[in-house]
Amino acid sequence: MLGWIPLSPLGFICLATAIPVMRYLALGSQDMVLQALCSGFLIVLALVVVLVCLRTLTLLWQLRLERGGLPHGAEAERPYWLPCPVPLWSWFPFVQVSWHWLEPGAEVQLVRREGADQEEVVLARRGFYRNIVRQYLVTDLLGLSRVRFSRTQKGDFQVIPGVGHLNQQPLLLRWSSGEDISDPRGNPDGDRVDLRQYSRGDSPRTILWKVFARTRRLMVRVPERALAPRPKVCAYLVTGPRDEAAAAVCRVLIEGDMLGPDWRFGCDGTGGQDHQKQPAMERLCRSAASREPQPSQVSAYLRQAEQDGYSQGIVVLPLDLAGREVAVRDALMASRVPLQLCIAIDGQPAAQPQAGWKKWLVRPQAEQKLSEDLRRAAQLWRNFPGQVTLIDRRNGALLGDLQVFARRTA
Repeated sequence: MLGWIPLSPLGFICLATAIPVMRYLALGSQDMVLQALCSGFLIVLALVVVLVCLRTLTLLWQLRLERGGLPHGAEAERPYWLPCPVPLWSWFPFVQVSWHWLEPGAEVQLVRREGADQEEVVLARRGFYRNIVRQYLVTDLLGLSRVRFSRTQKGDFQVIPGVGHLNQQPLLLRWSSGEDISDPRGNPDGDRVDLRQYSRGDSPRTILWKVFARTRRLMVRVPERALAPRPKVCAYLVTGPRDEAAAAVCRVLIEGDMLGPDWRFGCDGTGGQDHQKQPAMERLCRSAASREPQPSQVSAYLRQAEQDGYSQGIVVLPLDLAGREVAVRDALMASRVPLQLCIAIDGQPAAQPQAGWKKWLVRPQAEQKLSEDLRRAAQLWRNFPGQVTLIDRRNGALLGDLQVFARRTA
């Protein structure tokens, strides 16, 4: 209720100062200068309070019309434009109107676009939401009077994770490549007799350096397709406090058909699994409500996948598992389904540059924090039987094996 009082903290301080000065100094000593100053200030204060109250009443009337839209199909961390829920009335004297979103979390800016006022919204997190809660602020230009209140706009909408620069993922394609039936007389993985162009994540040992010297093209040996079975692949998302990059990798896997024909997807916070794109994307968005990983769900999901004949699993997880790293590791290592882990990060956060001699000797704190997290993750997954790959969503880079990258950044 304090938000409806049409005085800002500055207005309260000025009013509490002006009244004693007016009573005891200006009127008590008949100081005409102080009387004029205090009277002028009280008149200005009363004027701006009236203007703010009037603009608040018109704003409440405008909000009854429900002009604002909903961000259908928006991506997290990418701008989305919506029509302004109310006219701004820039011609209204000495008063301005602004607002921000309380739910869901988002950065909001008012911009002029395509000849109309629009709000540019950058949503912070994926999810499935049922309303928008905006907090409006009506204030005067001097900051003496203000009114603050909230309004809820109801409506269901879905926010999908932003993919960043995750456009090409040859390593993820390799995990589910192959044929449906292998030759029973040979190695199920085939002999490396075929060739293809080098892609990020391939082992340098498979590069044909003589071909590179002759043609200046990097070529690698790959198993012949007749002996490369295509496994039934299941994928799972382990959620955490900062799992938007991991969710983006799962979105790329689902929308890019990188899991093969008989795939399955599950995630923390939602029971069951899906094998179609639209339900899987809805499940991925609803997983945002689960901020902490749940190893019991991972174990149950992998046991069911084993019973259903899945021979390959891809588990995508964030770098931070909210203190439950050991439980998640034990649950994954107990699985009988061969697993490939994909740890997704959002790159190195920007750090403040050091001045003078410190820029040569002192490593930025953000870089130190990332290196420490990588070292802890490398120690955690050191004995994991499958491959552990690191992917950067910010620039779309496949950073390779976690152990090798952690040693290189140490």
